[in-house]
Amino acid sequence: MTRWRVLSAFLAILASAKPQTLIDTIGYTDRDLQVYGPATRYMVNDLHRGLHAVWKDGLGAIRYNFRPRGSDWQWTDGIRVNPYARNLGCMDVDTTRGIAIVSSDFVSQGAARLSYFADSLPGSGVFAERVIGSGYRHLLVATSRFGYAKFLASRNDSLFFHSSFYGSYLGDVGPFPAYGLSASKRTGRFCFLWSGFRGSDRGTLYLKESPNNGANWFQTVSLSDSIPAANDRCMLAGAAVYDSIRLHVVACFYDGQDPNRSSLWHYSKYDSPPWHRIHEHNLPDSTRIGDNALAACRPSIGHDPATDDYFVVWEQFDELNVDPSTGLSRADIWASRSTDLGRSWGPPVRLTGPDQTSKRFPYLSEAVDDTLHIICFADHAAGFWERSQGPQTLNEVLHVRMPAASLPVGIDQQPEPEPPGHRSFVWPTVSRVAFALRTCEPSDVSVFDNTGRRICGFSAIGTSVFGSELTPGVYFVRSTAKADATRSFRLRVVKLPSAPGHQR
Repeated sequence: MTRWRVLSAFLAILASAKPQTLIDTIGYTDRDLQVYGPATRYMVNDLHRGLHAVWKDGLGAIRYNFRPRGSDWQWTDGIRVNPYARNLGCMDVDTTRGIAIVSSDFVSQGAARLSYFADSLPGSGVFAERVIGSGYRHLLVATSRFGYAKFLASRNDSLFFHSSFYGSYLGDVGPFPAYGLSASKRTGRFCFLWSGFRGSDRGTLYLKESPNNGANWFQTVSLSDSIPAANDRCMLAGAAVYDSIRLHVVACFYDGQDPNRSSLWHYSKYDSPPWHRIHEHNLPDSTRIGDNALAACRPSIGHDPATDDYFVVWEQFDELNVDPSTGLSRADIWASRSTDLGRSWGPPVRLTGPDQTSKRFPYLSEAVDDTLHIICFADHAAGFWERSQGPQTLNEVLHVRMPAASLPVGIDQQPEPEPPGHRSFVWPTVSRVAFALRTCEPSDVSVFDNTGRRICGFSAIGTSVFGSELTPGVYFVRSTAKADATRSFRLRVVKLPSAPGHQR
């Protein structure tokens, strides 16, 4: 077995070990089909006040829950937002006033209408509705600096930016809402992402930004044209987050035909190259995953402003965990972390299951405060009863949380150039136990922590094992050939906390 196959096997074992994941039930729903399109903002982390969550329930009910900082969720099953039937779009928080804003649409006297609900006080659950337009459906909302709210909606398979005063055409979308909307909380920037659906344009991922709350617009960009992969079709648009003006996008791509093979990519237009692959997941051809899904899909992205780390969460189907009542594979929630602005991503980690439920429609709160906050739904019958794929069940609404630092970091794949003939390397570069160092000639080895302090050193030739005494953290290894002190090799290694392996 080659060292690359061994490394792949090691990373697979690592990925199956769940970190310190805590799961709370914050409500219940009998709606299997929460989101037909991409990951949608159902959870917001207000770093000053607490967590807000929304979800669909029943036929036209929107439920809301709030968790103040340092306290528990306010209601056992949330509280109903709307007295009359409405279709939930998504939610954001006016950071100036701390109140949740929930977008919705409905049909009245045969006409489609848009509205939003605003809470009266932070977390009070007393919402007032305002109707803001007609003729549109599937309304999304995002708030920027000073609490300005902007909207995104569709009409006749066309996408429109919408405010309280006017609308602006953006592009063509399909009959279901394959689009997303995000905003910077420090500037007036808004990001619009959508997937085309007509002819050769089907699955093309588009991006359009406004730097000033919709007053002006940057040129529309086809992101599918620049991705360095053969799979460049995006069924479900993508999700995005800003630090201030820098935009980070995550999206899932496939070939446009086979839903059992997909890959997740990160995009930042200020990088060169702008694309970085996060993860790829392939399922056997015989695997059935249900309606409007890919092997790994519906990613969302979060940012920790204190560390500048980025995190991606997605749903991923397991071919070995099949619901016997529907014959569909169940899904679980996975996550990955980047500590270098998205240029490299740590090995994916499974956060839930596998068990007798299918965890669907995860959304990672965009603001990370040393903890990942994720909402998802535990479907007791894989598939959508709304589309005759299984029975209607009462499903838990889950709040999944975990320490951000417990996710492994990405490993730099571009070490410093080495002179010909010098082939030292450390393998594997992520471990819970120790590291294997291989040198082809007598070398002096030094290990440094991430502050530059030398931790230990030794002489090596051939294969040596080290690091069993190291505490969890990030370290840098320098191997210098004794015959020529100018020839050295450096590599970053990661020591993870000890944790029991997860048996499938």
